[in-house]
Amino acid sequence: PTEEQIAGILTEVQASEIEAPVETEVASEFVDPASLKGSKVTKELQGPCGSTIWMLKNGVKVIVLPTEYKKDQVIFSLSKDGGKTLLSNEELYSVEDNIFTLFNRNCGISKFSGTEVGKMLSGKNLSISTEINDIRHGFTGQSTPKDLETALQILYLNFADPRFDEEEFNLGISQIRAVLPNIINQPNFKFQNQMVRSIYGGNERMVLINEDVLEKASLATYEKIYRRLFSDAAGLTAVFVGNIDLETFKPMCEKYLGSIAKGKKATKWNLKNYPVPVKGEVINHFTTDMQTPKNTVFGQYSANIPYSVKAEITMDAVSYILDMIYTDTLREEEGGTYGAQAMTDIDYEPVESATLQFYFETNPTQCDKLIELAKQGIRKLAEEGPTQEQMTRTNEYFKKLVSEKRINNGYWSKCILENLRLGIDYDKEYEAAVGSLNPEEIKAAAQAFLTQGNYVEVVMSPDKVAERE
Repeated sequence: PTEEQIAGILTEVQASEIEAPVETEVASEFVDPASLKGSKVTKELQGPCGSTIWMLKNGVKVIVLPTEYKKDQVIFSLSKDGGKTLLSNEELYSVEDNIFTLFNRNCGISKFSGTEVGKMLSGKNLSISTEINDIRHGFTGQSTPKDLETALQILYLNFADPRFDEEEFNLGISQIRAVLPNIINQPNFKFQNQMVRSIYGGNERMVLINEDVLEKASLATYEKIYRRLFSDAAGLTAVFVGNIDLETFKPMCEKYLGSIAKGKKATKWNLKNYPVPVKGEVINHFTTDMQTPKNTVFGQYSANIPYSVKAEITMDAVSYILDMIYTDTLREEEGGTYGAQAMTDIDYEPVESATLQFYFETNPTQCDKLIELAKQGIRKLAEEGPTQEQMTRTNEYFKKLVSEKRINNGYWSKCILENLRLGIDYDKEYEAAVGSLNPEEIKAAAQAFLTQGNYVEVVMSPDKVAERE
């Protein structure tokens, strides 16, 4: 839900007029390499999936997997445990997703303004995003091989010399404030807010953008948070996957990542601050003004289910089969929606949990019937399992995915991280899970969502005036 809110606000901001900056001389480098002492690799190990692990003297763990799937791509992530669980309720306002995203889009680094950074990166193909997620914080990005050193310079400066400019922060606030009155009156925005409130029972840590949040957010609080989370190298793991030459990349890592200040203690998430879905049944049907009358429907079953790669793939199969069922019933037979979507997710950190969701838009007269059909599809799958045709199509699709994923750098980055966090050979277990998919396990997976009695339903309908119009 939050991502759609961000996308809506960013779309509005991009459509607004922004004054062109005055031309200035462009610097060629973000940092003088000769000014950095760096730290050497103290230990080199063989890592998962054929990767190489370098342990730097300052404590950074660097994992590198050279590939040739895309000659012009290197993807990377640097992460620490903790994320938003390390923040107080009051601090969360200053890293609300829209505020956080726009500030990091507008801000520069070190002595360079956001405008200067944009000019310095002109002609280069790299992107870096700062992230403070639910349980982790760090950076993600991608680059070409030739721009990788520039990416490392920026990553180093994000730790050593971050920038907190009041004008750049206020620019994001003013951009949001300019479009917020329009955004908050849009039905989709209202629906997303109702979804979050219903799923998490109005948990105050689920901060949703509004004028009050804008008033409470401040650069001073953001800076305090940032310096606390990104002050040093303690607990920092960096993963690089792509077209990388180890011989030339190693000294760059020692120079830039090795110059991040050495920390004393790695952070860990605070489970008390991790919001979880409510238990039991929550039904939230509400009406709102809209120009085009339609009903928007969201349903979610949640359950505590032990994680395994097999469980993950089996749940993926559940959503794939439900998509088939919904296409046949809600769309083709009833003609009540252009498309209904089923989604499953299973997590192992910080707690083992899983969700099964369905979503669709329809007209007011067919809404109740389609909701019942959507739930009936899940119940039938849980009671009878998939048909032979559904099973055949699922097996064919998932086996095709195995080979497609193995030529994707993002997949191998996931495999490395799963190995680090769970100690498993994700690729091997993924292939085995796909090869052993069977109707009984898919049936059991669907049953698991229904037996624990946790269900959230949110339906947005047009009010009576809009419906008559």
